[in-house]
Amino acid sequence: MSDLCFITTCRGRLANLKQSLPTFAAQSGTSCVVVDYDCPEGTATWVEASFPRVKVVRATNRPRFELSRARNLGAEVADAPWLCFIDADICLAPHFSSVVLPLLEPGNYYRTPEPRPTDLWGQCICHREHFQRIEGYDEVLQGWGGDDGDFYRRLEMLGARYRTFPSELLYFLPHSNASRVEHYDLKDQWLNATANRIYCHIKWDLMKLKQRNLPLETRAGMYEKLRHQILAAHADGEPLEMSIPVYREDTWCCGPLDARIVYRLPQPRGDSKEPTDEPSNG
Repeated sequence: MSDLCFITTCRGRLANLKQSLPTFAAQSGTSCVVVDYDCPEGTATWVEASFPRVKVVRATNRPRFELSRARNLGAEVADAPWLCFIDADICLAPHFSSVVLPLLEPGNYYRTPEPRPTDLWGQCICHREHFQRIEGYDEVLQGWGGDDGDFYRRLEMLGARYRTFPSELLYFLPHSNASRVEHYDLKDQWLNATANRIYCHIKWDLMKLKQRNLPLETRAGMYEKLRHQILAAHADGEPLEMSIPVYREDTWCCGPLDARIVYRLPQPRGDSKEPTDEPSNG
């Protein structure tokens, strides 16, 4: 068993992976998993031929790229106590593991320090125990944006402490914004990020109130409804108000009590508008 396992995913990014994977595989004391998420470029075949020690997960018959699902599939076969989620367009310095491994301590999770470039937003290291306790990445989320921020928030809600490793140990391979959304249904990355962000805020609030993770079925139904409402409001140029039921109780003194949280979105954003906070680099 290795000390740390790199988990990367690929769909239409084989050219990037051919540059980045050698830098993962060369790290001492580590292992690596590549998830071929129905990649049209034959990623799995290339990895198996070029890096036989790298584990490969083949996800077939996937109509669109689902980053959270792909990362969770990689984590299932990882063989290390520490998991490093890293994108296929990120390369590592030769001494990455020799610097990072001594930093790892139970109770922490690790990212590059702020201010960080958007391209380094999705790179993190966490302990397998924490990953399992928060049930990994939220597979309900679709498209670009929000998945990483949600993952970090839930780690911190669990009690994991944010720590850093040097950003100079990573560098990213430039690519177009169009390539970020090529294999997603919604091509407007900021509008998709808006929908995902609102969903995450609502989910976090409900988790705090209920003091537990929300069931997958509950999250999926909520996400589908919210996403539809946000996309419709954006198309119509209208503000949006969402009322989320929390509980209903029949009180002995004043009758039925209907508790709800109301969220207002004056102008659902989209197109090329810059975000107000750091997005995911999915």
